[in-house]
Amino acid sequence: MITLPSEDPHGGTLRDLVPDLTPMLDILFILLVFFLLTAGTVFRAIDLKLPSSVEEELTLINEPKHIMLEIREGSYALNGVPIDSFQELRNALRDTLAAKPGYELIVAGDRRIAIEDLLKVLTYLQSQGIAAANILMQKETKP
Repeated sequence: MITLPSEDPHGGTLRDLVPDLTPMLDILFILLVFFLLTAGTVFRAIDLKLPSSVEEELTLINEPKHIMLEIREGSYALNGVPIDSFQELRNALRDTLAAKPGYELIVAGDRRIAIEDLLKVLTYLQSQGIAAANILMQKETKP
């Protein structure tokens, strides 16, 4: 604190007007410590490749990451393309899986197909090394 001489010519009124600088010095010390601690931080940057247009980004997001195999009554369909025989299905499935590695396979069957048709397809998938496939089912509703 700032002290004034004892023989104050103003009668002590100047002493009452002197501010106490202790809180300001405390705040300055805290700020100094804060700046010293944060000055040594290392900033890291990540290189980003931004899309050139919104349409380019949307096509990447909306691209399906699965292959849909439908087992129909008397035929098959792979990604909506009808296939008549099991031999054609095997060839088309082999080509599609080779063209799209890492895609998820979804098997959807009509409720009227024989269980043998489903088992034939699942056995072929297992022989090709596809250990897991999603089987699409519809929940039965009671009338």
